[in-house]
Amino acid sequence: MPRSPSLICAALAAAMIGLAQPVAAQGKPPQQLTIFTGPQGGSWYAMGGGFARIFQEAGIRASSEVGGGVSNVAVVSAGRGEMAFTMSAVPPLAVRGEAPFRAPITNIRAIGTIGPNHVHIVVAADSGVTSIAELRGKAFASQPVGNVTTEAFRLVLQAAGMREEDLALTRGGQGYGASQMKDRRVVGFTATTLAPSPAFLDVAQSLEVRFLPIDGDLRARMIQLNSGFRPGELPAGLYRGQSAPVPTAVTDQLIIVRAEMAEDEAYWVTRTLAENLAKLRQIHASLGALQLAELGLRTGVDFHPGAERFWREAGVLR
Repeated sequence: MPRSPSLICAALAAAMIGLAQPVAAQGKPPQQLTIFTGPQGGSWYAMGGGFARIFQEAGIRASSEVGGGVSNVAVVSAGRGEMAFTMSAVPPLAVRGEAPFRAPITNIRAIGTIGPNHVHIVVAADSGVTSIAELRGKAFASQPVGNVTTEAFRLVLQAAGMREEDLALTRGGQGYGASQMKDRRVVGFTATTLAPSPAFLDVAQSLEVRFLPIDGDLRARMIQLNSGFRPGELPAGLYRGQSAPVPTAVTDQLIIVRAEMAEDEAYWVTRTLAENLAKLRQIHASLGALQLAELGLRTGVDFHPGAERFWREAGVLR
């Protein structure tokens, strides 16, 4: 027997996010959202513009600004922006007031997660370097102080019993590291970034390269130093010449707000992102397969109560 049009419409509406709620429970939109992202030309900067459009289409004033994974935490904590991107490795440093933070920051809460960033450490295959320990004394490129890459690499070195001063280190963005490596000014470079990364794709096309593993006791010590990292790997074939998986560490990309944001506003923000999952997937290639359960992944940073309420009602959190 055919189903009535009204039943079909009702089923489709409920299936949008797997729940049906009265209007009073839909949350309250904030007056505006300023979203702090990453450097111009980077993936976060592109994502921020897409996020802002989603919120604009939902009826509020929204804009994106340049930022960085570390500085964004301080900016949101101080109320200079309502939302930002960071990585799960940063809040543990902020809570403890460890460098580069000058004092503890405890009012950062999560809205959701948009996938992992992988620690990449690459060297020229003919450099003779096959492990982190063998980087001692070598010319190597990292990123500016205060960047998440810098923190990840510092922890890797610390886990291996070294410090940055044990290398001949230069600093710059991913493009700088790739250029320095191709010009043979450094044996390699590092970035904690989405995989695959254009900079690493570029250098792997120009040189024979080797990705250094982070595994075993080394990775365990790194995670012990900062619980915002977890085990991961670069899948086989991700880059030219990389025929086998490379164990590494990953840190999850977070959408953060202030703890002081009203619960109904945080609920509205979370619900708006969840209801626009198809649009989120179109913002950036790395989000192309994003699932609702991934967006609501608990990463060790406390959810804002409004976000947690939504994720529980949506059946993502138990």
